[in-house]
Amino acid sequence: MKQSISNYQLANMASPFPTKGPLYNLSGKYKDLSFNQVHENDEARIVILNEPSLPQWMGSIHPNGSLYEEPLDLSKAKEEHKLFRELLEKEGCTVFTVREILTGSYDQTKSEDIQHRVKLEDFAFNSMHYELDSQQNVQELSTEDKLLISDQYKKKCIECMSNEQLVEVILTRPTIRLRKSERDTELLSTEYSFKPLVNLIFQRDQQITTAAGIVLASLSSPIRAPEVQVMKLCFEILGLPIVGEIPEPGKLEGGDFYPVGRDLSLIGVGLRSNFYSVQYMMENDLFGTTRVAVVKDYFDQNQQRMHLDTVCNIIDERVMLILEDICGEDSPIRRLVDEYTRDDEGNYHLTRNDVEYSQYLKEEGFDLIYASNQNQKDYGCNGLNIGNGKFIVVDRATAKTIARSTKTNSQLLFVDFRTVTKMYGSVHCCSQVVSRFDRPRPGGSLQHSPSSDKLSPQIIRRNSRDSSSGSGSDQDEDGSDKFLMISPTDFVKDRIGMNASLIRQQRQLILQDYSKLHKLLVDAGVRVHLFCHEPYHRTDKAVFVADWFSTHDRDEIKSTEKNTLVLYPLSNQSRRRERRADILKFGFLPKYTRVLDFTPCEQGKLEYNETTIEQFIKDSSSLDESSSPSINGDDGYFIDFSEIVLDREHRLAYCSTKNDRQSKFIDLWASALGYKVIKINSKEAANKFIFIGSKFALFCPNALSSKEQSEEVIQALQTTSAKKVIEITEEQMNNSCAKIIQVKGNQKTHLLMSDKVMNSFTSNQLTELKSYVDQLLHADMSNLENMGAHNDGMISMLGRLV
Repeated sequence: MKQSISNYQLANMASPFPTKGPLYNLSGKYKDLSFNQVHENDEARIVILNEPSLPQWMGSIHPNGSLYEEPLDLSKAKEEHKLFRELLEKEGCTVFTVREILTGSYDQTKSEDIQHRVKLEDFAFNSMHYELDSQQNVQELSTEDKLLISDQYKKKCIECMSNEQLVEVILTRPTIRLRKSERDTELLSTEYSFKPLVNLIFQRDQQITTAAGIVLASLSSPIRAPEVQVMKLCFEILGLPIVGEIPEPGKLEGGDFYPVGRDLSLIGVGLRSNFYSVQYMMENDLFGTTRVAVVKDYFDQNQQRMHLDTVCNIIDERVMLILEDICGEDSPIRRLVDEYTRDDEGNYHLTRNDVEYSQYLKEEGFDLIYASNQNQKDYGCNGLNIGNGKFIVVDRATAKTIARSTKTNSQLLFVDFRTVTKMYGSVHCCSQVVSRFDRPRPGGSLQHSPSSDKLSPQIIRRNSRDSSSGSGSDQDEDGSDKFLMISPTDFVKDRIGMNASLIRQQRQLILQDYSKLHKLLVDAGVRVHLFCHEPYHRTDKAVFVADWFSTHDRDEIKSTEKNTLVLYPLSNQSRRRERRADILKFGFLPKYTRVLDFTPCEQGKLEYNETTIEQFIKDSSSLDESSSPSINGDDGYFIDFSEIVLDREHRLAYCSTKNDRQSKFIDLWASALGYKVIKINSKEAANKFIFIGSKFALFCPNALSSKEQSEEVIQALQTTSAKKVIEITEEQMNNSCAKIIQVKGNQKTHLLMSDKVMNSFTSNQLTELKSYVDQLLHADMSNLENMGAHNDGMISMLGRLV
């Protein structure tokens, strides 16, 4: 059974805290000293900073290349940072800087501490490199020359350096290139290069301090990645326990985390942090809270709003300062929340999904104070709550907005940080609070407190899931449809030589289109469970999620009492990778307790496995692309769900069969699901020329070479499927007019298509379509379509959960 790490447990670990020195002595200054954060509003006790120095000077030489926002005057930045530290200390915080920790100057005993010196030397040794000049032939080097570029010589140099010198090596990470010298010394330096830790001033990101303790992060930017190991060394020197470390391909940056009590943590995912890291933390109970609210940035992913702490901040116990532009269902850059709850066995389960963020906060009892777009740009949201009713702000306009609010009595402490913010961060980014006083809170989280008067009884907790049983339907009580969707966060692939600004611009435009589509569905009452895909997934077409699975309820498949998930055999390796464990676990469980796994067909076996999602995930070979090698198309049985168009009411499948192997597969599939099949000999996928709605069907006769077969299909649609057939032309077929989708929401039936598709229908056809549904829904998907999505159509973007 998994358990969270309590303060009591931490205090009784073998060596959780220093047993001597300044940190140990602080136990006399602070009552119940612990190294964790339970709530952002608790009293801040120990804060780690990193003052601007030589690495930041190096960064200022080319600010943009160093992830800075603007050029800056380093002298002014140093002065501002100094005043920030003085303010923290004046308010009772104990402050250590990275330089003080590494040099040992924070503790007089460290100057004679051999163990400290060894740690510093070893780290500096690995931070400094000697290389031969590219023009120097190694064969020309004498034995003495080789000694001068050896580790032995480097070790000698390191041992002669002062602690201050070693710290400069660690922070600037130099490489020296050398060649033989014609005169003077044996070797001559031809180039000094550095990889300075230009962003180490932003102490928030290399780790998060949760209710469980300090967790080392994994930074998204390659130039920032080494910062984590520097902070690991700092914590080791301080003697602070590290309870966990995020492994690759996890990405986590501290600006995406807020602690909100023993009951709840807020964690952002999107541009800089990913769900892999969140799942890892939940599986290892590194949050230390009952619930985890994952705030998904799947429509924006803008550098200006890169972290959760750039768009919101906890300024009082239950008061959130939040960027107004991200709030509400109508916002094109809204955030959505998935909530996970820990059971008695220590396992987290998805209990709510895709709740708009500001609505979620209100349901949690938060009062919201809205920051303007200009406030956000001026780092108004990136203040620092130091507890005791005090909030440090860097933007006067934002401070006035807070002061005019009647929702908080927090004292606002202003610090001028206008130069430091040019490096793309403010006081929250620049500080890491590793210890706050865990103030007792009666009743825990507000919404669980019977005595709380913060919540109106009229508030409805939206998008809740019943995780106690797998027998429920993935529909609302009014019969609204539910779909699994993948936001195209990695649809535009980086290519060498492609303009990086153009890549960013295209991603933004595509996400804007997708945000409109999502809003259109939600407004229509359709339920959506939204995931994303990332570069490490290597699934550039994941947005077309409906191709690799289908779902069937127990009423549709009469031979079972279970809801069924069907997995299809795919020929493309990248498409196979779309069958991700996190989607299977959190997208389909607990509703789908039976899996028909046809993936053995990818290896040339005409068979399927009846299994469960848990077993499929446990069987690593099912998710390992190497276990399903690319084999000759003549040997495998490949088909995706787009090849099959279902008439679920009559359990009839219209299927394209390009060859005999596909024909054999569809026979196996039909037998397993209890369907009758109408096989169509066509090179096109069936959903390109056939669409079946509740009362009508679309069909392109010219898609088939045989007039007789076209007539057979029409006859089947009219009689067996009992649909009114609307014929479309070959041009309309090529414009994806059959790749529309019928959805139900708010007790109404809707027909969903893109603007481009809608404009391809004639006025008479549109009139007829409107007669069969309550409403035609259409969205401008031109940016996505222009990037290659047009051929896949709307129907491939919505994975139906029946």
